[in-house]
This record gives sequence, structure tokens and C-alpha cells, in this order.
Amino acid sequence: MCDVFVSNSIGKAAAKYSRPPTEKDQGDRILCYVPQWGVICALFLKNSTSGKVRLPILLLQTGCGGGALVLAHLAHFHVWALFGLGLLLACGMVPGMMPPDRRPRAWRLGWIPAWVCTAVLAGGFLLTSGSEASWDYYYAALIWLIAAAIGIGLASWEARRMPERLYWEFLSALWALAGGVVWIVAAWLNNESTAFYPGLLFLLAWLVLVRIRFPMPASLKLGLHTLILFLLALPLADLFVPAPSDHGGAIAPAADKVYTPSNARKDPAEFARWWGRYLEQWDLMARDVFMPDPEGVLPFRLSPASQGFLFRSRISINSRGMRGPEIPLEKGRAYRIVALGESTTFGCTLEPEDRPWPELLERIIRERLHPARPVEVINAGVPAYTLSQNVNRLVLEILPLQPDMILSYHGYNGFKLLSKSLPRSQGQRPAPAFKARPLRLLAKVEYRIKMNIYRAQAAMKTPPLPPNPSETEYANAYRQLIQTARTNHIRLALANFSMAVNAGSNPETVKFYQAGFPLVQWEIRANRVHSLIVKEMAQAHPEVGFIDTRPNLDGFSEKYIDLVHFTQAGRQQLAETIFAGIQKTLEADLRERAIHLGSAGKATEAAAASALEIPADSIALNGLFVRLPCERFDRYFINPDFVLGFFDHLHSAFHMAR
Repeated sequence: MCDVFVSNSIGKAAAKYSRPPTEKDQGDRILCYVPQWGVICALFLKNSTSGKVRLPILLLQTGCGGGALVLAHLAHFHVWALFGLGLLLACGMVPGMMPPDRRPRAWRLGWIPAWVCTAVLAGGFLLTSGSEASWDYYYAALIWLIAAAIGIGLASWEARRMPERLYWEFLSALWALAGGVVWIVAAWLNNESTAFYPGLLFLLAWLVLVRIRFPMPASLKLGLHTLILFLLALPLADLFVPAPSDHGGAIAPAADKVYTPSNARKDPAEFARWWGRYLEQWDLMARDVFMPDPEGVLPFRLSPASQGFLFRSRISINSRGMRGPEIPLEKGRAYRIVALGESTTFGCTLEPEDRPWPELLERIIRERLHPARPVEVINAGVPAYTLSQNVNRLVLEILPLQPDMILSYHGYNGFKLLSKSLPRSQGQRPAPAFKARPLRLLAKVEYRIKMNIYRAQAAMKTPPLPPNPSETEYANAYRQLIQTARTNHIRLALANFSMAVNAGSNPETVKFYQAGFPLVQWEIRANRVHSLIVKEMAQAHPEVGFIDTRPNLDGFSEKYIDLVHFTQAGRQQLAETIFAGIQKTLEADLRERAIHLGSAGKATEAAAASALEIPADSIALNGLFVRLPCERFDRYFINPDFVLGFFDHLHSAFHMAR
């Protein structure tokens, strides 16, 4: 549900500016503005020593222009942006350094290239930063320095009534407005009232000064007056908008605040606020535990040895980049099961006592089978990942763990692989959340606009499903998984996917989920096709197990937080279903392994015990040796379990290398 949301959130935290500059980029930047700055400094020295210019004005102008260039360089501006910025500052500063008799002509000739450089700088700026990175206080300060460098230079222009002067003044005012807009938007997006209201005052002052300074037609004056009154009335009107109730804050929802369709309809306003906090918590967790993929192959990776929170549930990532405790590379005598999946496997846990289903499965195996050797269930689920992306992880991340069995629980994230006509952004993006803003009135307007756009997408014609599911990208990904498991002699069990609603669900319940998942009707049909693919793959490969997770889970909306993520009861049900599906195979594997490891060992232990006349159960196994405690001293023998386990490791390594 939130995978792409979480996935978009991780992109914001990963790269605020453009790619890191190369040595060639650094050289290009230096060549762009150093010669221009050298000319400006030479003129400054020539005229300041002769007393023909105003030294304080030039110092201020040089400081602002130099500061703008430094900030642009640190932000890794595109080479064309730096080129335009250097020329713009030169056009605004050189006329002030001319002798008094040449300044008017220089000002008249400079305004046209100054406007051209402004367009070049704006285009280069768009090439430098994306839409998210553009709204930042850093850029506001940079833009204001440019406006100041141009405006301060006008103080050396004695002529006040020339038309060209108005062009320069309007250019400076336009840059000042751009800086103010960036500042206000950044404060709005970050919900920082202490920065938003000063920006609003700056915008009001700018409008008043423009109204006083520049001539304009009556219609434009009327529009400007209306805008000024509107900005003045906004904070006053906001006082009459009731603040939303918190009910426990944005961090800790009570367990009974996990909304099912029935109780959400009783309090839709509170559910909308909880939904906003729910999506926000995914975003915060993503910033803590996600990182960009160093190889650029996957959308992101789990950051090793990191921690975060999803509401009150601690999310711990081990040093191998998987959720859960540390995993030793050498598994010893343990029987390892790797649970491969999406965020539904990773675990949408909200409370401290909540556990992902792989952890619950390990507990069930330990309590019901009482295995003679350890059984480990490793959680290899990653939010937003498809089956294809998880298959890419097998060689470098999964196979080195030497798993005895792989469990695959995939579904929702890969529905886009079923139809090439389905946009890759569809079927994943959650409904927009209501976000707190400095002005509550405008925050509600923003939310309604987003919801109207989102609902319009729900009315789009859903794409057709494939006539032959076995020829889809999803089926090919399953074939790759099966081939990898077979080559490495790893048992594989494929589970189909369950959702909160299905074809037999109440239409009102389906309509409820459609508000947050516009393509829910198509996704119900896509899930049926996916289940068919999983079953056909298991039937075509007898060595592959098939687990039907739908009984007591698919369509039971009270066991879901949203369309696909489970409550703790849902995770427990899934663990029970998967255990029932692998129980016989697991018992046979553990029994066969115990006989294999213990047949020679029991004979050796019995002979040693009879020779020493001590009970066999008092023999303690410790690493390579068997320690036999005696009355006066201990005797040590080679441990057959260790030797057989060592040869098993060699056998596995041989097959992996092959």
C-alpha cells in the first residue's frame, strides 16, 4: 500500500541536490565565472583608486554577488546556470564601476543581456534541482543575494526617470519576489509557522512597494489591491477554523485505533487524520532505515545496523540489511528458512508487542515441533520490492546465508508486472494524507485539491489483464526463483497473496477501500490471476510447495490495517497457514537430517559410554570434540556431528560454486 509512498519518501532523503560534481564539472564552473569575476575586480580596483565610484556600494555589491556565486557553486549548479549567473552579475555591477559620464550608456545597454541571463539562469537552475529540492531556504537566500547585487548597483545611477531604470528595478524586484516565494513554499511544506509568517509579511511589503513604484493600468491595480487584502485576511480567517483533535498525537495510536471499514465509517474525520499519521509514520521510518542502492540497480536498500519506529513499534535492521536480529554467516547445525517478500513480510507493526509473521512462524515451529536442532526463520522482506527485485538479491544476499528453504510471499507490488498497459505508478500510490500547515484553511483547500485529483484517477478505465498469465513478467520472475532454488538444492514454497477484499466482499467494503486504492476492483482481479500463476508454477514443478493463504485471511477485512497490510491477528493467521503448509516437509527434513547426523554419532557415543560405564545422556557435545566427564578426569573424542556438518558445508559450497 504505502510502498511507493515509502519508496518516494526514501528518494527525498537520499539526494537533495544533483549528482556529485566530477573534476571536469569543477573545471567548467571555474572557467565560467572566474574570468568574469576577474574583470569585475579589475574595474573595481581601477575606479576605486581614482575615486570615481562609491566604495561602500561596490563593497556591498561585490559581497552579495560573490556570496551568490559561492552558494551556487556549493549547490552544484549546472554549468549553464553558473554561466548565466556570472553574466547577470557582471551586467548589474560593471555599469556602477564605470566613470560617471559612461554609466548611463552602460545601464541602457545592459538591461537586455541581464534579462537574457535571467532566463538562462532559470533554465540552468531547473536542470540542477528537481521540484522537491527547489523549495528550500538555501535557494531563497541565494536568490535574494542576486536581487540585492542588482538593486544595490542601481544606487550609483543618478538618473531616476529613465525608462531603462524601471527595467532594472523590475528585474531586481522580480528576483526578490522569487526568493520570497521559495521561502514561503519551503516554510509551508515544512509546516514552520515561524518562517512562514515573516515570509508572508515580506510578500505583502513587496506588493505594496511594487504598487507605489511601478506604473500600471487600472485593472492591474485592482488585482493587486485584491491580492493584498486577501493576504491580510488569511491569518484572520484562520483563527475561526477549528484545530483538528489530536487524540494521542502523531506517534502513538492505541490498538483500537486500527480502523476497519465498520468503525472507520462511524468517525470518518478521525479516520482521515489517523490515515494521515499512518502514511507520515511510513515516511519517517523510511528516512531512518532506507538508503540509496550503491549499485543503482534496486530502488533502495535497507540501511545496515539502523533503527527506526513505525508508531510505537521499533524497526531494527541488522548488519546484513534485513529486519531482525543479527545473522551469523556460518549457520552451524541450524535449519534456515528465508522469508522472501514485500512490506507484508517486512511487517507493518504498530505496537511494541507486534511481530512480523516470519518471527511468529519461527516461534510456532519451536513450540510445536520441538526440533532437536535450531530452526531460524530470516525476514528478508523489503517494502516496495517486487518479486523481480527480490530475485536480484538472491546471489549476493540470500544464497550466502545457506538457506535450507525459501518461502515466497509476493503479490501486490508485482501486480504491475501483469499488464504492460498499467502505468508503473498505478496500483501502488496511496491516497494523499492530510498534512498540517501554517494556515489550516489553506491546508484543507490543498487536501481537497489533492483528493479531487486522486479520485479522478479512480475513474480511469482499468487496463486489461493478460489472456495468458504464464507469459507475463510475473511468471518469468517466478521461473527465475524456481531455477535458482533448484540449482542450489534449496527447498522452495510459493504462497499466493491475500487482501482485505475479494470478489465476494460486500460492495460497501470494497467502496471504502477504493477511496485509498482507486484500482481496487482491478487489483482484486489481478490477485486472482496471480494466484493462478503461483498454483500453475507449483504444479509444473513437483519439488516446489504451494501454500494457499486465502482461508481465514483473504477477504477478512478486520485482520487488515489497509488493503494489504495485516493487523497482529492477521500476521498470526498467516504464520499459522504457512506453518501448516510446510509442516510435513519441515518434519521430514529435520528427521532426515537428525538420522543423518546422529546415526554414526549414536554408535560412537554408546560405545564410549559403555566403556566408561556412564549413561549416554550425560555425554556433552562441545564443538569438534565430545567431552565425556569421568570421576577423575575428562576424556575427549571426535564429535561425529561436527565432522558430518563440516562435510555438509563443503557439499553446499560445491553446489553454490557450480
